[in-house]
Amino acid sequence: MIIQFVEHSALLLALCWLMTLNIRRWERNNSVAKVISGVIFGLTCAIGMMIAVTFDNGWVFDARSVVLSIAAFVSGPLVAVIAGIIAASYRLWLGGAGMTGGLVVIGGSILFGLLYRHLYQHNKVGNGLISLFCFGLLVHLSLLGHFLLLPAAGEIAVQAGIAMLLVMPLTTVCLGWMLEDIKRRHHNERELQISATAFEVRQVMIVADKDRRILRVNRTFTTVTGYEAEEVVGKSTSIFHSGRHDAAFYEQMQQQLAAAGRWQGEIWNRRKSGDVYPAWLSMSAVRNAQGKITHYVSSMEDISERKAAEARIHHLASFDELTGLPNRSLLFDRVQQAINFTENNKRYACLLFIDLDGFKSINDLYGHETGDQVLLEVARRLSRVLYSNDTLARLGADEFVIMTENLSVSHEPALMRAEQYAMRVNQLLSQPYQVADNKLYSSASIGVVLFKDASSASIGVVLFKDASSSSNELIQHAEIAMHQAKASGKQSIRCFDPAMQEEVNARLLLEDDIRRGLQAQEFIPYFQPQLNELGQVTGAEVLARWQHAERGLLTPNYFISVAEQAELIEQIDLQMLRQACLQLALWQQTSTTSSLRLAVNLSARLLYRTDFVEMILQFLAESGADPRQLKLELTETMLFDDMTTAIARMQELKKLGIRFSIDDFGTGYSSLAYLQKLPLNQLKIDQSFVRALLIEDSSEAIIKAICALADSLDLEVIAEGVETQAQYQKLLSLDCLHFQGYLFGRPMPLAEFESWLSQQPSSSS
Repeated sequence: MIIQFVEHSALLLALCWLMTLNIRRWERNNSVAKVISGVIFGLTCAIGMMIAVTFDNGWVFDARSVVLSIAAFVSGPLVAVIAGIIAASYRLWLGGAGMTGGLVVIGGSILFGLLYRHLYQHNKVGNGLISLFCFGLLVHLSLLGHFLLLPAAGEIAVQAGIAMLLVMPLTTVCLGWMLEDIKRRHHNERELQISATAFEVRQVMIVADKDRRILRVNRTFTTVTGYEAEEVVGKSTSIFHSGRHDAAFYEQMQQQLAAAGRWQGEIWNRRKSGDVYPAWLSMSAVRNAQGKITHYVSSMEDISERKAAEARIHHLASFDELTGLPNRSLLFDRVQQAINFTENNKRYACLLFIDLDGFKSINDLYGHETGDQVLLEVARRLSRVLYSNDTLARLGADEFVIMTENLSVSHEPALMRAEQYAMRVNQLLSQPYQVADNKLYSSASIGVVLFKDASSASIGVVLFKDASSSSNELIQHAEIAMHQAKASGKQSIRCFDPAMQEEVNARLLLEDDIRRGLQAQEFIPYFQPQLNELGQVTGAEVLARWQHAERGLLTPNYFISVAEQAELIEQIDLQMLRQACLQLALWQQTSTTSSLRLAVNLSARLLYRTDFVEMILQFLAESGADPRQLKLELTETMLFDDMTTAIARMQELKKLGIRFSIDDFGTGYSSLAYLQKLPLNQLKIDQSFVRALLIEDSSEAIIKAICALADSLDLEVIAEGVETQAQYQKLLSLDCLHFQGYLFGRPMPLAEFESWLSQQPSSSS
């Protein structure tokens, strides 16, 4: 009987090898694999019952207990239940006296297997050979005890049970080991597949032996290096060396691998084509059980594109895109380095701050493409005059800076060399520029600043007490000198003087004070009368005065130029315009003043504001002033910034009755053709012509021509700056019929003007 059980068990073990095929076929679908496993185990049990040891009274003994218990332990409840259902169904079909006992064997085996699985998952038992043998022995001892309790078993149970105890525990060990081995092999195969898949990634993968001979590479390796696998296998990894790293670099790499088992960093390698490229390399050392290095596994990524992008970003951050010159940021760094250098060598260095004269006109007349070509040519010309250690940078649209070092240890020679350098630059930039068919002319205004350490002091030299002094401050000083040069006329050179900085500081303080004064409504209107040829007052010009809280009354000479530079002049003009409208509305209520007109000067920026017309309409609506009594004075040159816009806005206001006068007429050196297009009412002769009227024949001729021109265009003419009776009489003889000046009255506050007005002949329109 023992032999029969052994043969029977061997057959069932062979059938269980079908599990290998099932696992391979359905490895991606775990549920299907479990169902099929359950069916295989169940059919195995059925086949086992077909060839079982059978007794005459209907008892059947086979290895189904082994199959079902191990199935439950290894594969879980689903597989065990399916196998149990199939086995139980077949046992019911067989029938016989042992049917009930057979069903108990089926159920008990499954329960024992699931219990053992639970204990194993909670680390209470193991799955080694001894553990499996004990498990099989326990299962079959329990089944034998069950048989002995059955009244019908008797001697048969004892006879078969002894054989089972000798064979089945060993069979349990064999089946359990076999199924675990199948699972382990399958797991290893999956791991190998995963490793192979991971090996074929977008990174270069290289496996080398302990002597750095290449054993294996992936497909990405060929893409990146250009080498086929068969070209490098068996060769040393040194074939990739670029020559950019010395022996010490590779020695340090080997030392780190030996100590830490890993090295990573940037490295330059060589492709098959000979091209050198940057890569990020990660190397790991593989050791055997004795701790000796047996292999090296390397992953490498070509970072050429990343390095190129980083270089591009650095270039954009440090260099001007149009000219390729260093930009403001890089210039600051180099100036700071030069400051540190002057601390050590005690020699002067200098900055030349270069601003092109008239560049805006080139852009406006010929377009920005032409302007860019001029800037490129400027950069090329300046590059030709540089010394080897000079720095040339572009700061803005038409602003360039040259920094030169090692001028001299003495102030005078250093200043002379800096000025000569600036003159050479100026001469070079004043030569004509040929762009396409256009020959363009420009020049440059240059500000010069010398700088040195703090060991000696000289006028016009910026001294630095320590290396932390601001390069930004130094460039500001050069820019201040440039503005001084530009203010003195085109193609000028000015050296920075500390007094310039004091002037700038004073201007900045005045700007803040003007802003405060505007908020406090400290700017008030003064009125200078305007009269006709009969001596009748026709109106007045509104002139701004600053009633300063601390300094008293301030004239425009004190604040106008600063307000214009700070772009605050339009706010002053708006305050004067609003107060003029309020005053006109008050005068309209009295018959003696209702015909008076008020003239208000406008800045160029105010005229070209998009809300200019709306603001005037708002002032008129709020005050209730008659627009026909308002006159706006515009300077001649401001109209040419945008003639079309100026005409459109003037015509819109002219429809309301607002009058327009051209201030300082004759000083703009512009074409007179615009007089036919503009909706003007009056020309105002500049006081410079009036002042020279009795001295220079040319002034008389100009005034006479202006009066004749105005008469032909049906325009009024008013002369400003009339201070003497002789000037007045001469102007009358030249057919000038309207006047303004100290001869008739100085600018006065409102109360004084109204008092003066009451003593004059009746006003006239």
